[in-house]
Amino acid sequence: MDRQGEALRISEELLGDIELARLKASEIVLKASRLARLVGRDDLTEFLTYERGGYPKGSDAAKWIDRSGRWAAKDENKYYPQSIAKVEASLQAAETAIEAMRGGGNYSGDMILPASRDHDSRIAGQAQAAGIWLGISGQVVAVIYDLVAEIYHELLFSELQASLFADIQSVIDGTLAEASGTALAKIERVSERLRDGDPESVSQALTTCRRLIDSCTDYVFPARAEQYPISDDVALSVGQQNVLNRLQAHIHTLGVAQGRRDRLRRTLADLYSRCSAGTHADVSVNEARYIFIQVYIALGEILSLSHDPRKPQ
Repeated sequence: MDRQGEALRISEELLGDIELARLKASEIVLKASRLARLVGRDDLTEFLTYERGGYPKGSDAAKWIDRSGRWAAKDENKYYPQSIAKVEASLQAAETAIEAMRGGGNYSGDMILPASRDHDSRIAGQAQAAGIWLGISGQVVAVIYDLVAEIYHELLFSELQASLFADIQSVIDGTLAEASGTALAKIERVSERLRDGDPESVSQALTTCRRLIDSCTDYVFPARAEQYPISDDVALSVGQQNVLNRLQAHIHTLGVAQGRRDRLRRTLADLYSRCSAGTHADVSVNEARYIFIQVYIALGEILSLSHDPRKPQ
């Protein structure tokens, strides 16, 4: 199982462990530490480091002290610094002491009243201590639950995205291969150049993206000398240089709804412009990667229109 799959499994287990009270707080901290290591979440890692090792004197971790309910006197900067394992041990000791004193004592004579009061006072003291340790333990678990829930939903959404993209990729690759025998080879060249990351490679990658649009356009709507009538009073020039017009004409011939046609026209016009600008202007490697992904998806959508069972719309 890959790291993301393992992280998703552990996060789902952890949520169940907390909801069903299957683990102690210290065990939840250790299990969450593995999740933090897998996903690289700095906030969770920081919090769990303090919970495993304790909060050092003069700690600047006020945020986590507050969230874990560890303040004894916030105005005086006094807090409970113990690790979660020591918090649990203190809780168990307090509960054991309360249980031992629960039966009362055998008092007689003149000391019966003060002895009884002392006994009750000691029980109350242990109960108060137990309440503090129990509150900290419960709050620590609650903080972990919130952070793990965030991670779980992020991982779940990421997995859904990957699944959807894989499905779309198989369709797009098939239509690109059908459209042009060299299309997929062009994509591989773009990927290689964008991995290089230097300005010349970025420029070459964007040039290749533009040529990919050109080759797909030649496949779906070869150049014509005569204009293409897109409405009663509007005709488009669809010569060799009129790449965007030919794509618009192709989409029109398929009976695609006006709203979708307009969206695709705007998307392709912007992408074609950026691909052309990238050959003579500075475009960062990150921007070039996003342009490539958008070109890939836009062309895949256009090429798949011919196989769309809902067409015409």
